[in-house]
Amino acid sequence: MNRAGPGAGHWRWQRLALNVLAILLAVLAWHGAALWKDNLLIFPTPLTCLSALGDVLSDPERRDQLLITLRRVVVGFALGSALGVAVGGLIGSVRSVALTLEPVVHFLRSVTPVAWIVPATIWLGVGEGSLRFIVVYATVFPVAINTLTGLTQVPVNKVRMARTFGASRLRIHASIVLPSAVPYIVTGMRLSLGYAFMSVVAAEMVAGRDGIGFLIYDSRIFFDTATMFAGILLLGAAGLLADRVFSVVTHRGLARFYAGQVNT
Repeated sequence: MNRAGPGAGHWRWQRLALNVLAILLAVLAWHGAALWKDNLLIFPTPLTCLSALGDVLSDPERRDQLLITLRRVVVGFALGSALGVAVGGLIGSVRSVALTLEPVVHFLRSVTPVAWIVPATIWLGVGEGSLRFIVVYATVFPVAINTLTGLTQVPVNKVRMARTFGASRLRIHASIVLPSAVPYIVTGMRLSLGYAFMSVVAAEMVAGRDGIGFLIYDSRIFFDTATMFAGILLLGAAGLLADRVFSVVTHRGLARFYAGQVNT
């Protein structure tokens, strides 16, 4: 929440302390579960996984797998977000488009991206095309739905006032409707960022030849569970960092669109 004033600094330190405490508790629970399982080959300890993570990061070939996955996420997320804003904007602005596309959007968003991995490999082959298609598919619908929601939540009084002063429909849409929808669009994009990470790993496991998902899945050949966990840790850390960066950049860069709202 937005806590301006003398207590803001104290709250930041308190939040950091709570985050560190949560991580420590999670690591202790993980270590306890590994000791209880008493089979490090199946369930390695945190220290074993950190050692494997160090090995992955020190190996240029395996370290590049993270960059490959991040590139796919960025490209697919950008394309899916742009397409989602366009689709949601059309549905929310043009009645004929809404009657035509809205049922299709709700139908497709109910189908998990994983279900499209095999058809995508048949259509686009095993490689970048099918992998990026899956990320775009996972990204586009949350953005489209949130864009549509934002366009329907515009304050009616603002629109009426603009009409009273003779503003055109295009001017109202550009000056009132779209700015009011920005927080909803950003929320949809933030959700889609997480979906992009989840979907790309699933796609890399099935149809990829590289990437973090492939690294995790390939580790099964040698039953290298420590490397599997290292890949999972890398993926989670990358997703967390991407989410934090996205949140900070959007709230600072688009602060004027959040006037009167509670920041998170």
